[in-house]
Amino acid sequence: MVGAVSGQVYIVSHEEDVDGIGSAAIALRNTGSRRLYLVGYDLSAWADLGRLLRKGCRSNGSIEILISDLNPGKRHIEILAESLVGCPSKKISWVDHHVWRDEVLSFAERLGYIDLYIDRSRTATENMARFFNVESDPALKPLLELSRDTDYGLFRHPLSEPLTDTIRYSLYAEGDKAFLKRLALKFSKGVFWDYEVDSKWALAIERKRKAIEDIRNNSREVVIGGYKALVIISDPVVGSRIAVRESGRRGYDLAFVVYKNGAVIIARGSENINCAEIAWKLGGGGHPHVAGAQIDPGVVSRGFEAVVEYLRSRI
Repeated sequence: MVGAVSGQVYIVSHEEDVDGIGSAAIALRNTGSRRLYLVGYDLSAWADLGRLLRKGCRSNGSIEILISDLNPGKRHIEILAESLVGCPSKKISWVDHHVWRDEVLSFAERLGYIDLYIDRSRTATENMARFFNVESDPALKPLLELSRDTDYGLFRHPLSEPLTDTIRYSLYAEGDKAFLKRLALKFSKGVFWDYEVDSKWALAIERKRKAIEDIRNNSREVVIGGYKALVIISDPVVGSRIAVRESGRRGYDLAFVVYKNGAVIIARGSENINCAEIAWKLGGGGHPHVAGAQIDPGVVSRGFEAVVEYLRSRI
């Protein structure tokens, strides 16, 4: 497929991992646009994005949006739709690889201006490369490798874990989205490591060491929904697969990495479990092998037992 996208497109991508930054980088490289907005799933951030898009349409009389690596709930799409009411010409191309809930998929399709490009067998970065028909571009080969290595939790590439650490530290410890935008621009030029990234990583490693000590003291195996579940409470600077690895636990059916900001990542230890379906019960979504949701941070602040009780009440 070849996406017909102009240089004035608004690029929106997932803010917290290599795949989100990587798919944004391919969009930057192939459109020349510098209108990049990185978001997670917080509804207030989507409301801010909606106001920005509304303003853009009012200024130009039309708007074109390219979204990648984001698995929305119905409310996320409602916010976009509400922001574009009255916009005479609008187009959204949505490139993704998550499992979408049927109600969300049908709602997006009914709007009539969202074109979906979803291939669950590939990463968002790989799908974006296909969208622009640049899969054979040799400059993108390392980025495609990194996206798959990180998104599938393999961490075999020497830059996979350092980049994951750096991205999460920048976002969750510093709130430095400007750095993440610069990182996407670096990726778009085939630059994956330089002095700025190295300096940020040095700070990330120091915070990560302390977080790993806490992980080893805040992980426990319990029964949730009939599953043997590993529950970990963690600082969000540590990626979920890294948190599970550093817990030292094995033999679980499901792992719940519960972050202090209320984010929950669900990973399976058994192939016959669909994490996306479990995440739906918590209001989230994702992939069969890994999925996520958001719970009230107040539950997490009340401690391990409160978290387990909450998960048991929903699953």
